[in-house]
Amino acid sequence: MFRPILFLTVACVTFPAMAQTPPTQAWPQNKPPAPAAPPAAAPTQPATPPAAGAPTASVAPVPLPQWFIEIDVDKKGEVTRADFLKYRMKSFESLDLNKDNKLSLEEFTKVVEPPATPADAPGLPPLEERRNRAKAEFQNLDTNRDGLLERGEAEAVVHTEFNNYDTDRDNKITEPEVRLIIQRSMQREAAERQQAEARRRQGMMTLNEFMDMQLRQADELDKNKDSKISGPEYTVLAGPADGPQAKNLLPFDMRKKIAMRKFAEIDTNKDGQIDRVELSAYALKQFGEMDLNKDRFISEDEFKKAQEAEAAKVRAIVQTMMPAQPAAQPRPAQPQPRGGQPAPAPSGPPPGLPQGTR
Repeated sequence: MFRPILFLTVACVTFPAMAQTPPTQAWPQNKPPAPAAPPAAAPTQPATPPAAGAPTASVAPVPLPQWFIEIDVDKKGEVTRADFLKYRMKSFESLDLNKDNKLSLEEFTKVVEPPATPADAPGLPPLEERRNRAKAEFQNLDTNRDGLLERGEAEAVVHTEFNNYDTDRDNKITEPEVRLIIQRSMQREAAERQQAEARRRQGMMTLNEFMDMQLRQADELDKNKDSKISGPEYTVLAGPADGPQAKNLLPFDMRKKIAMRKFAEIDTNKDGQIDRVELSAYALKQFGEMDLNKDRFISEDEFKKAQEAEAAKVRAIVQTMMPAQPAAQPRPAQPQPRGGQPAPAPSGPPPGLPQGTR
């Protein structure tokens, strides 16, 4: 039987091995960059001071993040909580055009558009793809689920980030604290990867993992590597052509028509191609439909239910493609014998059975 197409997901028996998780500390776009390589680990025992006149090996300090440099304009080597909050909330205030201390989804997505995000940044994804990612981040930040990002919700994220840096709880972030946190960032990221791996073993999938899976499988279909999927490239999902290799499958022409129905559903601008923007938008919509309990994860049970629903949809489409069966002809009435005698038993096989089946 032709396998249903959830666009590049039903063909997967298990969830993909991905390590990406939605961002949790960024408000918006201000998370300090991680160092390119982990710094040298601090010695567990106090180092013996070098003898006088002996050469010393210099270790380059962990660089300060740009946000610390921009806030600490007086070069005091520290950043207060108030200054940190003011700096972080500049993005919120610039997006809050009507100054009601709330961001709608439309206002929030402006963070990925110029001038908030430079259009010429290297390696920047398409605008619509960035918007879809921003929509997912909005859902993470909107903790009370009222469809608005209130100032208090945004400030809570900023205070949490400040607390992560302020290790001695004196309401100041010093240079040593920042360098220590950055030094530990690689360890935290490793722990996050382990947590993501544990979730995968439990059969859970995040939105980022789902979208990345879609994009990765789309790249496999994109044979000419133009970042778009044409109709002929997509029809690979219809399976093999008619012949011994297509045993027990629907006719290829029917499978192709079913595949192209899904293609047309994803190709929203109807240009005969599926680009990454259309695919990411479709994946976002699909994830929301599959996440039945709205916990921002897809479980194996939710995934199976989505497969079953898609299979039912395909079966309904197949029914509409099947040729109509001719109506059964009524059997002629048996003549009644005269004199009330019973009619002779028919000499052929029982009614409704073909010859040679008795």
